[in-house]
Amino acid sequence: MFNSVVSAWLRFLGGTPCFRIYGKGSREAVWRVIDVYATTRRDFNSRWPWPLWRGTLITWTDAVIALGWDHAADVLEEQMAEPASRERPVVVPGGRVNPVLRPPEAPPRFATMSEVLAHECGHTWQAGRLGWLYLPTGTAFTFWGEGRHFWNHFENQASEEGQFGGLVNGSVCPELMRRVRGERTA
Repeated sequence: MFNSVVSAWLRFLGGTPCFRIYGKGSREAVWRVIDVYATTRRDFNSRWPWPLWRGTLITWTDAVIALGWDHAADVLEEQMAEPASRERPVVVPGGRVNPVLRPPEAPPRFATMSEVLAHECGHTWQAGRLGWLYLPTGTAFTFWGEGRHFWNHFENQASEEGQFGGLVNGSVCPELMRRVRGERTA
């Protein structure tokens, strides 16, 4: 109930999403459609304070994620080059976004934006399970990030669980397409 009411409110405030994705936790059987909203306040070069706004992605509910236009363009470009699908989803390599915390057999490189979006899909799974408790729990534990302590469990679990099953066909907004085309021609 909480997630559906807050998601409807955020959709009303946010208008048209920049794109929609398929996402789920690895323990879920069914893919969910998640609206992804872009705002300049979350762009990496925004004047808003880090880590609350600038350069961040945030999962608000089990159906709404917010990010910057620059991150949205990166995801779209990655998906145009190598599309994910529900049959071949993007997951976080070694279950950690931070390459230092990955097991030795996982690739020692920085996570792609699609992999970071998979991490956020893990948070949507948590939001679905926790309901109204998700926002205070996320607020309390997200700032600690991934790690080897009990207070890192929330972020570790999102990286382990999240699966990004690609973009929903026809869901990319014209503004994002203009931004990506403009970057390619420049």
